[in-house]
Amino acid sequence: MSETELKLIVDPVHCAAIDSALRRLSSKRRSIESRYYDTVDRRLAEAGLSLRLRKTGRAWEQTLKAPGANAAERQEDTVTRPGRWGPDGPPIVPGLHAGTDTGKRLVALLDQGDRAAAELRPAYASVVVRRSAEIDVRDARVEVAFDRGAIRAGAASESLCEVEYELKSGAAGALVRLARAGVVAYGMCLSIVSKAARGDRLARGDIGAPAVKALAPRIEGSMSGSVLIRAIVQACLEQILSNASEIAAGQVSDELVHELRIGLRRLRTASRELVALDPSMHRDWEASLTTAFRALGDYRDRTTVAATIQGRLAAAGSPAPTIAVSTRDSPDPVAIVRGESFQCALLDVFDLVLGRRHDAKGSDLAIDSPASCGPAAASAHVESRLDKLHRLLGRSAKTFERSGESERHRVRKRLKRLRYVAELVAPLYKAREVRRYLGKLKPAQDELGAYIDLVVSSQLARDAANGGDAEQWFNAGWLAAQQGESAKRCQRALDRASKAKPFWKR
Repeated sequence: MSETELKLIVDPVHCAAIDSALRRLSSKRRSIESRYYDTVDRRLAEAGLSLRLRKTGRAWEQTLKAPGANAAERQEDTVTRPGRWGPDGPPIVPGLHAGTDTGKRLVALLDQGDRAAAELRPAYASVVVRRSAEIDVRDARVEVAFDRGAIRAGAASESLCEVEYELKSGAAGALVRLARAGVVAYGMCLSIVSKAARGDRLARGDIGAPAVKALAPRIEGSMSGSVLIRAIVQACLEQILSNASEIAAGQVSDELVHELRIGLRRLRTASRELVALDPSMHRDWEASLTTAFRALGDYRDRTTVAATIQGRLAAAGSPAPTIAVSTRDSPDPVAIVRGESFQCALLDVFDLVLGRRHDAKGSDLAIDSPASCGPAAASAHVESRLDKLHRLLGRSAKTFERSGESERHRVRKRLKRLRYVAELVAPLYKAREVRRYLGKLKPAQDELGAYIDLVVSSQLARDAANGGDAEQWFNAGWLAAQQGESAKRCQRALDRASKAKPFWKR
């Protein structure tokens, strides 16, 4: 069976207030110990599965979990383990889940290779105090669970403080409304990092996860416009949440910020270029995510661009190839991601993805907005947008070198929009033809990126020189002088890209 929930991490300073709020409801307080199992070679973790024994009071249960259809859904199978058990609890029995698809995946994983390597063993554990209550929210019933405790792996441990909103019945939009209230009142922050993922990292001694790159949407040609755009938005949201969750937890790296910005740009591109697939789709989140995108771009310019250009400056004979960038007013990625505006915007996108209706058996049905176009019209719209962006590419190829700096920036943005639309609708077309087309675009993207880096680093050098570092005038002048030749390379690359054969032409 599947469960739908939103999880938010909580700053410990708000713990007492949240506990007090739940105590005013008909809440229960329980101590919960969960023991997670995996093989020596981490087969379950690598497959995205988690298998645990959980003790609540004196009762034991065994649960197998796997990812669901989106970031808020999980496949879960729980089996009670009645009996009189010692302090170690019942033995782990994978076969108890054999009647489910996820259970069959588990058994197949454990049947592979060496028997000893496939033996399940305790890997890590969590011990929490949970206060929970079920509440009615308009047309839904939701369980609110507030967990405080720790995750442990051997001698290592880390604290845990989070709230989960789990949908028991009704419309999933209730989760978004409750989560928004938590963000506003207590500064909560969305996270898709499960306890199992945190435990696995702790056991391996890892601090955080690597940045998550763009994900292909799960789409097909038979989808109406409404279903198609929501599937595309969902893919963008998964990349955004994967990277934002790490940054919100305090793990900041250039790659995490870079991939978060890519996810945001892909989402904004889908919203701008494909909105006609369902004109009724709300876009309340756009302004807030655009503001965050720009602030993260400022952070990237200050921390990354100057460093990438340092080697070229040294080779050119710069007396001071390191551009000292002021960080006094530099944006803080953690503050941006944890900010109320950004979090509420993510919840607005979640609301779009989670908005579903159900059949008589409770199974999900895809939404079809009255304003949505049918599959044929959806395909025609996608191809018309690709046609327009491709034509603009050809126009830019003829005029780039003569254009001003602001127009050159717009050319780069249009090229990125073309690339992202092509990637987002790629599953609808032949993979080989899409790869060939995108491969033709890449050299132009690289040249334009190099040009913009010259522009940005030149400005950073000028700022440093105006701030009193006279040696930076060499850097500012040399970097500005490189822009003319770079623009020529951009125009040649754009010309070659404009001649790429469109994969969407029948």
